[in-house]
Amino acid sequence: MHLRPVFLIVPAAVLLCGLATAAGPPPVDAGGVMGLDLKTQLEKGLRVRRPVEFEYIDQIVKLVEEGKLPRRLVTTTFVWAQKKEWRQLQYFQFALQVRARGLPVKLPDLRKLAVGISNNGGVHGVNTPPIPRSGALDR
Repeated sequence: MHLRPVFLIVPAAVLLCGLATAAGPPPVDAGGVMGLDLKTQLEKGLRVRRPVEFEYIDQIVKLVEEGKLPRRLVTTTFVWAQKKEWRQLQYFQFALQVRARGLPVKLPDLRKLAVGISNNGGVHGVNTPPIPRSGALDR
């Protein structure tokens, strides 16, 4: 007879614990990693440093807020790019371009954002040493 109240308390405690954890930060797909808003999450997680990079993130967040770019697409691309060892922002930018191709949305032009695409008329960046000719490698 004394066990009956225990049978009622245990399920109630389990239920309350489940509700407490459900009230935590939203899942990654909702853009709620660590309780950050989408803009902060992208800036910190992708290691944004230069003004042109902050501008790019602002444009992406604006597209999400306007409903032109699905938030889930942005956050899943973010999670994938963040796992890269280096150049997370560049991985994010190029992957987002590829994944959004079929959508009726115009993403920022990467050629205007200096993300690794050379705009000095050549294939290499400004500080990249020249590639040795094939004959120089045979020596």
